[in-house]
Amino acid sequence: MNRGCVSVGEVKCDSCKKLIEQGERYLLMEEEEEGKGDGKKSRFCIECCLAKGYAGYQEEKGEKVLTFFPTSVDSE
Repeated sequence: MNRGCVSVGEVKCDSCKKLIEQGERYLLMEEEEEGKGDGKKSRFCIECCLAKGYAGYQEEKGEKVLTFFPTSVDSE
């Protein structure tokens, strides 16, 4: 399950190891193992999400908005 989150403390990006400070957005990806409720959790900063294609900008109501759940996105 993927979730777009806002950091409420100090969190590190699992890709680039950058500190995600309080109030910054990040993506939490949870890989569930079969037969088990717990899985591996990975956290990615916005820059890594954009580079990996997990996030993108979409046009909504005349302005570009960052989304972690892109259907068709513009790269920037």
